[in-house]
Amino acid sequence: MLYTSDAIKTRKNKENKFKKNINIIIYIFLLPILIYNLSLIIQSVLKPYETPNFLGIKTYVIISGSMQPELKIGDIVVVKKITQEDLKVGDIISFRHGQSVITHRISRIIEEDGERKYITKGDFNNAEDSESVTYNNIEGKVIRSVPQFGKIALMLQDKIVIIFLIIVLYIYLVYSGELKKKKMQRRMKRIDYEKKKYEENLTSKKS
Repeated sequence: MLYTSDAIKTRKNKENKFKKNINIIIYIFLLPILIYNLSLIIQSVLKPYETPNFLGIKTYVIISGSMQPELKIGDIVVVKKITQEDLKVGDIISFRHGQSVITHRISRIIEEDGERKYITKGDFNNAEDSESVTYNNIEGKVIRSVPQFGKIALMLQDKIVIIFLIIVLYIYLVYSGELKKKKMQRRMKRIDYEKKKYEENLTSKKS
């Protein structure tokens, strides 16, 4: 490997270009995530008793097997609020039941006291849910599911896991910094050695 000034400059330019491309990729992925999380945080503060949403989209983690095999424990469902007229039998919806959010399929639609109500049932359950659901309690219709990704989300809610990840990240950054420092020191020693050798060669040629 050459350690001339031109070779070092060329390698440095390549490293800077590589780092710049990596930063661009990171920003492309991180910026939307930061905007999304900031939106959810603001909504959580302003409306603590409602599920935060982003552009009308909400996400929930499936924690029971009542919708198997369509939805399994650990899946994430993406739901979107739609009009009452667009809801139909067979749609999977997420709705509030007390302090919980349940994701079941609409099995029937009835009219009761002049109000449309939805009878729901888990695909894995033998019977329909005991209580009907009103439109106001519906968080949205399931438009997409992400298999097993919810397990990661649940893990990240664990404080012990978060602390562990922070410690691992800190160790990685310290190690990377020390490694980079040692690499730079070796490079400088090599440059000094090559420079000294070059000067000695010039001296011997002149003599």
